[in-house]
Amino acid sequence: MEAEAAVLTQLQLQLLALVSELRLLRERERGAREELRDAGQRWEEAQEEHRREARELRAEVAARDDALRKLEAKIKFLENENELLEKNENNLKESMEVLLQSREAFIKHYEAVADLKDKVQRISVLEKDVVEKLNFLESKISAYQHELRSRARIIYELKDRLEAEKLNNSFQPQLEEISKALLVKDDIIERLTSEKQAMHVELHNMEIALRRFQNLFSSIGHERMKSFSANCGSQDVNNGQPESIFYLVKPLAFQFGSLPSPEPVAANTEKADCLPEPKEHIVMGDISPTQPTDSVNPEPDSENQP
Repeated sequence: MEAEAAVLTQLQLQLLALVSELRLLRERERGAREELRDAGQRWEEAQEEHRREARELRAEVAARDDALRKLEAKIKFLENENELLEKNENNLKESMEVLLQSREAFIKHYEAVADLKDKVQRISVLEKDVVEKLNFLESKISAYQHELRSRARIIYELKDRLEAEKLNNSFQPQLEEISKALLVKDDIIERLTSEKQAMHVELHNMEIALRRFQNLFSSIGHERMKSFSANCGSQDVNNGQPESIFYLVKPLAFQFGSLPSPEPVAANTEKADCLPEPKEHIVMGDISPTQPTDSVNPEPDSENQP
């Protein structure tokens, strides 16, 4: 019995040990389950955190891709803009070269126009001198015509006297003197007629030379204007180039009237048609308004003879 009691006590002790061990195992199992549940929760939280981080990373990647696309688009835009700027720069260089060329051409044409203006001014001065000389020659011709008319009248008077004296033979010495005076008058009239014809020829030649010079200058001015307008039209780039205005001075020969023709002068010398042809020619190249006109009355004493 004591052995059974000892065995029972031992069994009880073993049972108590097993119960305590079972409790300990249950507690461990519960602790392990709690740890497993906590670990599962932590894993889920970690998975959620990983998913959130993955979403954030995907959003960042998408934002980065979007930024990259925007940067690429901006780079392409900048490249296109750079190409456009290069084209504009080339166009500006070409336009600057064209403007420089047009400026040089304008300067050349301006210098040509200034030269033409100087020539026109010099020609105007020359035309004024020619017109003054022509006016002086006209006045001298009119004086010669008046003198011729007066001398023709004197000659006719002397002829009438000569005829009257021929009727009366008692005045033979006076007739000789009158004939001598008539010879002198004939010589004077012949010389004046030759001077008048030489003046008409010189005036006609001067008129022809002046008209040729005016036609030549007008043709040169028109050709310069046509060439300048053609060059300015081909070199006009920005439609802002100033237009050049050219003008021609009206010839003074048309301002002061046409030159006198030698035909009306012959009408005033109808009474001298019976005179002989001129035997000498007088050169009128050095006639000026200050030159004396002593040749009009070379022998004033011969007019006072009876």
